[in-house]
Amino acid sequence: MTRQDPANLLAAALRAQAGGSPGLAVPPNAAPPRKRLPVLGVLLFAVLLGLLAGGIAGLLTLFYPAG
Repeated sequence: MTRQDPANLLAAALRAQAGGSPGLAVPPNAAPPRKRLPVLGVLLFAVLLGLLAGGIAGLLTLFYPAG
């Protein structure tokens, strides 16, 4: 068995890698599309909750004034 030149060995390895081997490589799975966050729904819920809390606080101070 003869010893190959390292440059030729590297060139052969790079040629083999560049050519690819379709039988060995597993194609990567495509990532599913990301679902968008419900920003408008959360914002609307926060505004409505704030209005409700403000209304309750307003009614409490109207019927039970401090002092």
